[in-house]
Amino acid sequence: MNYVFTINEKYLEKLENYYHKIRVNTTNPTQKYLFKTDEFTITVYNSLKVMFQGDKALNEYNMWANILGLEVEEESEKIFSYDNQYQSYSVIGSDEVGTGDFFGPVVVAAAYVTPHDYLFLEELNIKDSKKINDKQIRFLGEKLINRISHHVLVTSNEKYNELIDKGFNLNKIKAYLHNHALKKMINKHPKYQKIIVDKFCSEENYYSYLQTEESVKNIDFLIQAESVHMSVAVAAIIARYRFLQEFDIMSEKLSIIVPKGAGPAVDAIAQVIKLKYGIEIFKKIAKLNFKNYQKLK
Repeated sequence: MNYVFTINEKYLEKLENYYHKIRVNTTNPTQKYLFKTDEFTITVYNSLKVMFQGDKALNEYNMWANILGLEVEEESEKIFSYDNQYQSYSVIGSDEVGTGDFFGPVVVAAAYVTPHDYLFLEELNIKDSKKINDKQIRFLGEKLINRISHHVLVTSNEKYNELIDKGFNLNKIKAYLHNHALKKMINKHPKYQKIIVDKFCSEENYYSYLQTEESVKNIDFLIQAESVHMSVAVAAIIARYRFLQEFDIMSEKLSIIVPKGAGPAVDAIAQVIKLKYGIEIFKKIAKLNFKNYQKLK
């Protein structure tokens, strides 16, 4: 658990004097001081936020909370929820969206996140994209694409249906897209330290899908990777942001608000679109291997 408060310059001097013997050098430009023992770590950011981490972090936090006249709590606000073995690395993470939606494309995004980006991302409260509504995705996506290095691939429905007809399955399509996005990011950032992909199939199957391709190696395939490192969370938000943009374009062209997913609401709108434009249009706007299409036929 991490514990955080904001300190003023007067008490910052007292804190620095108190912990000066355990002060260590930090290369993170967002950090003013770093104090470390085997039992706790204290990070002071340029914003004067102070974060306590480690087994004895609560003891140290409560001591300063008493000094500063703050409310002593058993738990406090987390500055990061990504405190794990990847935190000190510069990571390329990738994720996808649109694979469960009858309408709209499959979008894969890869993002490059370093420890220098953490404070910016924490201030945006970056988290699992599935826990964020579309309005927040639009807001966050705009911020992220202007700040975080990334690469996005959009596979149109027309291209998706063509690949399915050629014998590709969904996981093979995703493997190709992830591999291509990762190669683009590696070219941009050759000094990356880790690659994380949100796991959608076994590692063995992933590389078998790419056996005729030059594939990126040494990938960490992780379940629920959005909760492991911010690079994947950022990639997921950017992918969904672009996915929503594609939905906006499609809805405008059809003059119909097209729903996401593959449930009854999707079937109802599909019938309306069929009546208005005919069955052939679905080759361009939908995934023809979904049961929704079979119902239409």
